[in-house]
Amino acid sequence: MTTRILLAGLALVALAGCNKGSEATGNAVADTATESNAVVGNDSEGNNVAAQVVAMNDAQRNVVFIRAILDAKLPCEHVESSQRLPDQDGLPLWRANCKGAGSHMITITPGGEARIVSRTDR
Repeated sequence: MTTRILLAGLALVALAGCNKGSEATGNAVADTATESNAVVGNDSEGNNVAAQVVAMNDAQRNVVFIRAILDAKLPCEHVESSQRLPDQDGLPLWRANCKGAGSHMITITPGGEARIVSRTDR
């Protein structure tokens, strides 16, 4: 089971890089926050990508987060840590802490979309 989760995590990262829909879109939410989206997986096989990300260990999950953040063209040199926060709108929510670039709030949908909210004033 651990190998399957690891392979699923690696597949998510690989798919995020080659998925045609991985172009990020940014929308101003407020003067100090930006919301962006990136694709972190492909649920074409009926997999719940959010559940797969929840089941990953911290290192695997942080790899998914850095890939999503960079695909959304947001600043982050390296995800140093991430903390699970209470679900938002029924979706798992994490704070990804980047080295030298602050934090990003990330939710993952079952279909594999990462929704990222970034604060520019912190």
